[in-house]
Amino acid sequence: MGNPERQTTRQKAATSKLIARAALVAALYATLTIAIAPLSYGPVQFRISEALKALVLIQPWLIPGIVAGTFIANLFSPYVGPWELVWMPLTDGLGGLLAWWIARRWWPAGLATYALTTAVAVGLMLHIVAGLPLWFTIGTVLVGEIVAIPLGWPIAKALQKWGMLR
Repeated sequence: MGNPERQTTRQKAATSKLIARAALVAALYATLTIAIAPLSYGPVQFRISEALKALVLIQPWLIPGIVAGTFIANLFSPYVGPWELVWMPLTDGLGGLLAWWIARRWWPAGLATYALTTAVAVGLMLHIVAGLPLWFTIGTVLVGEIVAIPLGWPIAKALQKWGMLR
């Protein structure tokens, strides 16, 4: 049997590594979103940072990084408020869990699920907050999601192959 103190040290190191990687994802997400504002916000939006969502299909422990990154990025939104700072991070977290669960069976469906949950959440938020047409907004956001999220899949697979998503 191993030394219990040594196992605890290993567990602490593993936990620290997971937290650091989630924090890196949060920082990248927020930076990439803010860097291309105002394109990142509004009824017709494109967030290259959404490509990072593909990472959670392989490692769900990165979901807190997406949630934190969304919160930080949305602090700079012209629609900033409870919907942007509570609703959107919450739906990114729940959408990520659902997408990960579905991706375990078929990864393209996981990508599509994350794109759809995000588009519906953003469309609903912009409809309520800004009075924008619901279905139009869902559609325009979905187009951006369908482009951005799959861009992250080859990156996620490469990181997995290189052992960086363990």
